[in-house]
Amino acid sequence: MKWNVPNILTMIRMFLTPVVVLLFLLNIPNGIGVFVALGIYILACLTDFLDGYIARKYNQITDFGKFMDQIADKAITTTAMILVLFAGNVAEVWLSVVIILIVVLRDNVISGIRMVAANKNIVIAADIFGKIKSFFLDIASMVLMFYVGLRDCLKAGESAKLGALPIEYVRCLGLALMVVGTLLAIISLVNYAVKAVKAFKESKPQEKKAPQGK
Repeated sequence: MKWNVPNILTMIRMFLTPVVVLLFLLNIPNGIGVFVALGIYILACLTDFLDGYIARKYNQITDFGKFMDQIADKAITTTAMILVLFAGNVAEVWLSVVIILIVVLRDNVISGIRMVAANKNIVIAADIFGKIKSFFLDIASMVLMFYVGLRDCLKAGESAKLGALPIEYVRCLGLALMVVGTLLAIISLVNYAVKAVKAFKESKPQEKKAPQGK
């Protein structure tokens, strides 16, 4: 493995994942732990943008980077979703389970398609819906993590407001973004599957027609 800057950033993102979990779950007063976890999560998301940008700009793309980047992305994104969706009273249990299942199954199916395609030396173009999906899910997790931090800051029995903004609106915004990201995950899966089927068909050697007798 070559230790270039993109690969280092990818590994940093991997190591930040358990740190986010620890800080989010620790019962630190006034939501301090949650807010610190949010800051680290934002930093981790920035490394996702930077490692890809640097790798492409300076031609530092490696097989290790391609492999670990996907794992690091899925680890930090799925972890954050689980943390915020199952934090008390953020979302109904059924909704949280449905969202997590759709996103995880979508990622697993696409990973399987990519593995089969790679064995056949087929390259399937990246899906724009998948990138937009990741953006919405990341922002949704940030908003909901911010909501949990605000909620923990408030004392029991006080009005759930920060200035003139009820924090319930923050929760609703985060859930709306999460649902949009989930719908985009479904669209991305369908689009990727269609492109994969087309690519597999085009890769099959065309059978030569037998010459017809006169």
